[in-house]
Amino acid sequence: MNDNVVDAVADPAAQARALLDHRYRSATCYEVGREKIREFARAIQDFHPAHWNEDAAAQLGFGGLIAPATFASIILLRVHREIVDTLITGYDATRILHADQVLDIGRPLIAGDRLTCDVYFESFRQFADYDVLAVKSVLIDQRGEVVQTGSTALLARTGPAGTGFAERVGKIAMHSLGGPPRTSGVVVAGEGDGISAPTMPRIPCTTVDFESLSVGTELPARVIHLSRGDLVNYAGVTGDSNPVLFSEQVAAATGLPTVVAPGMLKLGLTAGFLSGWLGDPAAVTRFRAQFAHYTHYLHIPPLQASAIEFRGRVSSLDPYRRKATIALDARSHGRRLFGYAAAEVRFPLTY
Repeated sequence: MNDNVVDAVADPAAQARALLDHRYRSATCYEVGREKIREFARAIQDFHPAHWNEDAAAQLGFGGLIAPATFASIILLRVHREIVDTLITGYDATRILHADQVLDIGRPLIAGDRLTCDVYFESFRQFADYDVLAVKSVLIDQRGEVVQTGSTALLARTGPAGTGFAERVGKIAMHSLGGPPRTSGVVVAGEGDGISAPTMPRIPCTTVDFESLSVGTELPARVIHLSRGDLVNYAGVTGDSNPVLFSEQVAAATGLPTVVAPGMLKLGLTAGFLSGWLGDPAAVTRFRAQFAHYTHYLHIPPLQASAIEFRGRVSSLDPYRRKATIALDARSHGRRLFGYAAAEVRFPLTY
């Protein structure tokens, strides 16, 4: 650890600023397991056969089960918590919101992958009662190749939380779910702007004909239902112990009307909707979503499931590269769940 970079100061904003233009390498290596892929796919209600059956994955050209597109959120959650535990220690983890996310996918994660994660601290600013930290995460496989990258904006709420907030959270938090070990990686100077995940030289196996698409083409709608039990299951699979996922009391103390679904769960559900239409989960090369605004929370009432309707529309086409951009929309009780969401998709070339 570089003591000149991370100083033991009380002000978390000063700690965050000291990390700008530096790289943090996580202390842990993550191995992608077959059963973990299935657990995650179940948690986001993604039943594409390639996440469940090796033969189906082999038909798409992969030597093992392929993970859903947002599986990396498990790793990113752990690394972000590791940073809060060891580098920026003044923030209350229960008051950190996930503002937006970009995932660039060079290739899907495959059962047996052993991944390390580098995090680049790109920018920091303060807005109203929030500190906003932008980080870039780079997933590197056992061969030293960059396979996926992610850009994340984290909002730490610094305004008053009310009397006894910390005590209430401490009593309710799901400590049994565990989380990343309180160990620290290495902080060094580094610049991450030029790092990207190259798209693997693979022919997509989509069931959708690119020639049938035009700007404005709409995807068939899909409705799924999400309950509080689903939130707890997702928390258990990902290791997210934030009590705003299951405690009315803590949600109210943080300014939320009720317990809410995390942004990456919403994005995972949306990714499953998209891959179900495409027929090939590995055809998606990028996701981008904004989901931290108050009006975009998915509220889950007690004792009943919330219906979510997913829709998509082709917003642009690149005939030369055989790529399409799909604008994605998810709504529950008339409320939009994203400020913005879109995906970029590759289709087979024709000769």
